[in-house]
Amino acid sequence: MTSTIPGPAPAPPPQRPPSAFAPLANRSFLAMWIANLMSNVGGWMQTTGAAWEMTSLTQEPIFVALLAAAGTLPMFLFCFFAGILADRFDRRRYIICCQVWMMGVAATLAVLAFLGLLNHWNLLALSFCMGLGNAMNAPAWHAVVPEIVTGPQLRPAIALNSAGFNLARTIGPVIGQLLLGLVGVFLLFAINAFTYVGVIFAMRAWKRPAEARAAQRRETFGQAARAGIAFVRGSAELRAIFARGLCFFVPGIAMGTLLPVIGRFELGLDEFTFGILYGVFGTGAVAAAFALPTVNRLLGPDRANIWAMGLSAAATLVAALAMTPLVVGAVVALNGACWITVIANNGASVQMILPNYMRARGMAVHQMVFFGAMVLGALLWGKIANFFDVRTALIGSVVMLVPLTVLAASIKLPGASVPRV
Repeated sequence: MTSTIPGPAPAPPPQRPPSAFAPLANRSFLAMWIANLMSNVGGWMQTTGAAWEMTSLTQEPIFVALLAAAGTLPMFLFCFFAGILADRFDRRRYIICCQVWMMGVAATLAVLAFLGLLNHWNLLALSFCMGLGNAMNAPAWHAVVPEIVTGPQLRPAIALNSAGFNLARTIGPVIGQLLLGLVGVFLLFAINAFTYVGVIFAMRAWKRPAEARAAQRRETFGQAARAGIAFVRGSAELRAIFARGLCFFVPGIAMGTLLPVIGRFELGLDEFTFGILYGVFGTGAVAAAFALPTVNRLLGPDRANIWAMGLSAAATLVAALAMTPLVVGAVVALNGACWITVIANNGASVQMILPNYMRARGMAVHQMVFFGAMVLGALLWGKIANFFDVRTALIGSVVMLVPLTVLAASIKLPGASVPRV
């Protein structure tokens, strides 16, 4: 009788990475994704309507830049405070409160516009209030995504969230500018106020996992703030992601900031074609979001981001030298693809590094860096365009972006394979 020594068990076949649409099989994620898509459509209708209205109230480029800054500055000022609240309280109820606040701001804008009382100062003030609502909402919203979708599907889920945002950026401006020419800006604000209802109902229907509630630590406000600051300061991985983000977002925001001035005064577009110009950014971003799993598989997230930064610099230079509607439209679409690549990969890396109890605070700091860079860039390029001209501002952003891309390439993009708990 002979015996054989069994050989080593065959290695399991490598798992195929999930498709870009795999997270949509999760009913809770699907419901929130659709509701958020509709809300973002309304938000982009309002954003483009407000930008067009500002160019009607004043032709100074600095006021257009201030409008962009008013919406993003609260993300820098209040996002960490919001992250502390979102890590201390029930995130589901907290998000609902933020949605109600933003609904009220949109309704106020609609009433002022309907009564003919809208001017550039209250438009700036209410844009700041809307940005405040977004700032308070964003850390909690980002923190609940890993509670709904986990494991290998997290990166596609984050990309789908970004794709939904940019799909709305494609649809919203076109619909908004069409309605603007037919009815007036008040209808855009009113529709935006109504779209928050869907998010509120979707959030109320979601049953938050008990383990997610239990993982939140009941710290005092001061303890939570100190713990969050200490965690971020002690994480070399987070600092690397933030540094790479700053390298791109400060110079990269130039085209987006100056787009209303480019569309209305450099290209002489009407309301509808101006909406299309705004929308093509979202078209490029959506296409990139769906292609992102393949791009990351071929290049890796690290190199994909560096390629996106380089392409954005080249495209912006082309737009500055050949300021025609077709060229600018193609450049805006390519910039949309580059932005979604960097944003999705950076966001996924942050999510995979953060433990659940620190997730809202960590995402808050990530959002602070992102929007702080956008505010700084918007004011910088708006001032340069005001002092010189739009083309000079765009070329200046390219001159800054090229060496910063080289610097970013020297910083490895971190990220684990699965999120920490």
